[in-house]
Amino acid sequence: MLCTGRSRSSDAPLVHYRRFFFMWELIGIVSFLAAAFLFARWFGGVGVGAPWLPVRKQDIEAAFRLVDVGPDDVVIDLGSGDGRLLVEAAKRGARVVGYELNPFMAWLSRVRLKSFKDHAIIHRTNLLRADVSHATVIFIFGMGTIMSAVEKKLRREARPDVRIVSFAFELPGRTYEKKDGIALLYRLSEE
Repeated sequence: MLCTGRSRSSDAPLVHYRRFFFMWELIGIVSFLAAAFLFARWFGGVGVGAPWLPVRKQDIEAAFRLVDVGPDDVVIDLGSGDGRLLVEAAKRGARVVGYELNPFMAWLSRVRLKSFKDHAIIHRTNLLRADVSHATVIFIFGMGTIMSAVEKKLRREARPDVRIVSFAFELPGRTYEKKDGIALLYRLSEE
């Protein structure tokens, strides 16, 4: 037997020391992943609904070419994100209502709509819980996975004369009336 100058009993503190640091490394990795998930959920909508994708200026212009919005309109944006569609509708005199689940985006919408406070409200809730019964215009930029549920909700709850603009994703079982860029105009009364 070779003598290394150390006995086996002296390895015990070293093994304990390694286990201690391994445990803290593991806790650090799990904490980082949990924080990254919560950050993505809070700011990006991951696991909550559709992730936020800003509507481009050209698509906003296309949507408002499809629907003439004015002071007699109640405009609802299902999944209103940062509120840019609502700001444009409010500039045209419409009363605007946004439904946004992401708390940061709901806050940002409220900030952007501050100058229209008498004609604008943002609800931080799921778009499938929205009250669409008074809307004359509804905007939605939803993912394909939720569009079937949205179509059923609109068919059940929206006014028959409502004008619906969907961005990029079609409403299942419906045929759009007009298209401008990625903006698709639907009417419930004609189907």
